[in-house]
Amino acid sequence: MRRRTWIVNGVLVLALAGAIGVAVTNVGSSASAQTSTSQTATVTQGDVTASVSASGNLSTATQVGVNFQGSGGTVTAVYVHVGDKVTSGQALAKVDDTSARQSLTSARASLASARANLATVQAGQTGAEQSRDAASLSAAKVSLSNSQTSLAQAKATYKLDTSQQDAIVAAAQSAYNSASPAVKDQALATLQQAERTRSSTLLRDQQSIQNAQGQVNSAQAQYDSQRASVAVNGQGATSAQLASARAQVATAQVQVDQAQTTLDQTTLRAPEAGTVTTVSGVVGESSSSSASGAASSSTSSTSSTSSGTASGFVVLSDLKSLQVVSKVAEADATKVKVGQKATVTFSAAGITAAGTVTAIDVQDTITNNVVEYGVTVALTDAPATLKLGQTATVRIITGSATNVLSVPSSAVTTLGNTSTVTVTNNGTDTVTPVQVGIKGNDRTEITSGLSAGQVVVLPSSGGAPSGFTFPSGGLRGGLGGGLG
Repeated sequence: MRRRTWIVNGVLVLALAGAIGVAVTNVGSSASAQTSTSQTATVTQGDVTASVSASGNLSTATQVGVNFQGSGGTVTAVYVHVGDKVTSGQALAKVDDTSARQSLTSARASLASARANLATVQAGQTGAEQSRDAASLSAAKVSLSNSQTSLAQAKATYKLDTSQQDAIVAAAQSAYNSASPAVKDQALATLQQAERTRSSTLLRDQQSIQNAQGQVNSAQAQYDSQRASVAVNGQGATSAQLASARAQVATAQVQVDQAQTTLDQTTLRAPEAGTVTTVSGVVGESSSSSASGAASSSTSSTSSTSSGTASGFVVLSDLKSLQVVSKVAEADATKVKVGQKATVTFSAAGITAAGTVTAIDVQDTITNNVVEYGVTVALTDAPATLKLGQTATVRIITGSATNVLSVPSSAVTTLGNTSTVTVTNNGTDTVTPVQVGIKGNDRTEITSGLSAGQVVVLPSSGGAPSGFTFPSGGLRGGLGGGLG
């Protein structure tokens, strides 16, 4: 195996040395006449265009997947079909809104109550409330006066009974003192009965006084309390009361707004204008199961993509912004730049449209061991008859020169950084060094070394390797690998 490698590398070295030797020897000198099979071409003035070709499929530049927010619900209506054009804000579908409407009604009632309470706090007492407080205070005052009168009467009764009972006891005591022995016992019994009557009467009067005093104290407390309440009510609401009432209104308003949002979300609306390209749900199904069936994992109402893979209950596409994403080989991808013009051909539809390169992938894609890069070409004035997914061939203009000298690309031989052509004149061939510009697919721009009208030799079958370009990096797996 090692001997075989030496032999192969030796042959390559001899071939390379021979080709270089011939080219260097013949620069500026004559060569032998070409055989009858030689082909020639004339150096002409014209346009040279370099391009890169690739294939891809038509897609939209932007798709929006629209889903119901929140927990969703049972789908009750679907208003659109695939192909429909919709405007921003247009209703697309709806779920059952019974619970949402009930919540909104309850929230509005709470808000009305909070607002009424705030109005009451801000307004202070009404005339009726003031009259009510005055009447209550007057009643408390009358109750106090009556209790005070009752106390005075109880005290007067106690004073009168004390005087009367004292007189009765004194008379009985005098009768007992002056009684004869025969009636002494009877007089004693009368005196004792008078003393008992005096004690029970005065005890009863003292209890009446205590009860009356208790009623006075209670009535006084009630009167004082009512008077304080009337005074407070007459002062109006405090800053703390106003702040509390306003906070209740604000909280109730938030609840109404939330309930209204929940109700609004039962109707799915288009976030922007577009064409319906997918409808994933049907009436009677759960909106969440429809969204999951569309492979949507977003909790947002909308999700957009530029790769044509958006998902949702409804997917909207902007068919006015069409593009073709194609894969360009690694060697050609270095020539492609954003902003370059392109021609997009849809062979099946017989349509050709203009386009512009809008994006180039920075990460490669390897397919069957071939390194490629995605290139996006946006179509300008795309025909309305185009359909998403159609196969397209993209030709990207990577360079152009106008009104320049050029020769067929096969006439140019490049060794490293040196390019030459073989010029024929009156049967004499001369290898001539040239400077090249744009290297098109068919023709190559000549910036110096030739003039219009000159004739160059083209490679012929079985002839020398005219038009051959040695890679500047040398032989792959180079000589060093074989000789090492």
